[in-house]
Amino acid sequence: MGQVKLYIEKELSWLSFNERVLQEAADKSNPLIERMRFLGIYSNNLDEFYKVRFADLKRRILIGEEQG
Repeated sequence: MGQVKLYIEKELSWLSFNERVLQEAADKSNPLIERMRFLGIYSNNLDEFYKVRFADLKRRILIGEEQG
């Protein structure tokens, strides 16, 4: 159970970081080009999360169901 909790906390931390990137994109005190760059980073990070990290988490859950 400790590994699962650590894994989930790692993913939540990563999502929290991505939220901060999005906040920077929304900050009107940043130059427009920087805001666009932050949006690109946010978009790429979210794509990676669902393609890689979420898929891995789903796989781990399915493996756990098969074993348990």
